[in-house]
Amino acid sequence: MKVKEININDTLRHEIKQLKEEAKVFKSYKKLILTAAKSEYDPEDVVKGLKFAAKLIDEKKWALLEKVGGTSGDLMARGECSKCGINLVGENLRPRNFTLPCLIKGCIYNTETNEREEIQ
Repeated sequence: MKVKEININDTLRHEIKQLKEEAKVFKSYKKLILTAAKSEYDPEDVVKGLKFAAKLIDEKKWALLEKVGGTSGDLMARGECSKCGINLVGENLRPRNFTLPCLIKGCIYNTETNEREEIQ
């Protein structure tokens, strides 16, 4: 039976991995604060966005958190389209009108248009 030796490098790699995971939370809050500071939304909407983002941090939903509070985040986003990735806002999770049509084939939010061809 083989016994795996644990050397100092393995221990350090494991500790670094743990520290990176712990730091991810703090980095997310930092990005969120910067996004909120640059936001032009009403203060009530910013607070709602911050509360929503805090829940995402607790649940460790990093991909959606990046859309809400990342570098170019949208504090009003509450989800994303699974096909095209556009932000969904509001209680009924719909894209904003200015983001449509996305022209991604198979997107449920896509609208018919004769001006552009769909992207495959």
